[in-house]
Amino acid sequence: MSETPGFTIRELAPAEMPLILPLIEKHNAKIPPEELRRRLEEMIPKGYHCIAAYEDGTIVGIAGYWLITRFYSGGYMDVDNVVVDETRRSGGIGAAMMSWLEDHARALGCQAVMLDSYVTFARAHRFYFRLGYEILGFHFQKLL
Repeated sequence: MSETPGFTIRELAPAEMPLILPLIEKHNAKIPPEELRRRLEEMIPKGYHCIAAYEDGTIVGIAGYWLITRFYSGGYMDVDNVVVDETRRSGGIGAAMMSWLEDHARALGCQAVMLDSYVTFARAHRFYFRLGYEILGFHFQKLL
């Protein structure tokens, strides 16, 4: 657990993860809430982890992660769905969550932290650049 003035960051237990759904629904507005819940239930047993930033007992930010090993990178933390409530953005919550994740990745022996960001999220890109992240390539998708 990490204490920062105004908010606390901690990892959620699997049973607590449905608490992230209100922020996930805002971040993925085109996907029906029941489908997001179903996907979360499928992700948890496959190794999905999630942290939450709490302010006065309310979740104001979330960030999920997976632990993966690939040939080109070795072991790394894949950060997934970093979301801060729109009324609390630019208040240090996102940076604090990323710092928490990076510290945790180091403690777990990861060689890197990686993430994807939608091409339309320019503000998020500036945020990640400020934190020292670099663009390494493109993420391709083909719907089946």
